[in-house]
Amino acid sequence: MTLNFRTISKLLFLLVIIGFFMPIACDANGFKLASSNGVNSQLSLALYGLFISAVIGLLIGVALLLNKGIPVIADWIVIGVCVCCGMIPYFINLEQYGRFYQSGVNVILIGYVLIIAAQVISFVKKE
Repeated sequence: MTLNFRTISKLLFLLVIIGFFMPIACDANGFKLASSNGVNSQLSLALYGLFISAVIGLLIGVALLLNKGIPVIADWIVIGVCVCCGMIPYFINLEQYGRFYQSGVNVILIGYVLIIAAQVISFVKKE
């Protein structure tokens, strides 16, 4: 079992998943928000993409813990997809739907910062 910054980076996707299940906007978690009638399809796809990419990132972390060979490019792709899917709601502007951001968004953003920081540290240290 190897625990390095690369592995820690992937295990931090758990924060994104936890944030997704917390109230994101209008007392709705990510699934409720994505399936509500007043939300357009871009936002729904982005929210589902955020969740799926976070789960894939966590699974990569588990595989790294088990010393499986996962290419580093897979890390960056999953991080990029997850962050892009998470940023789409900011550009769509949930406030136009009468929703305001809640604690789940903060947990997701903290997760992003920690994931990227740990991934950059592992890249610099060549782990």
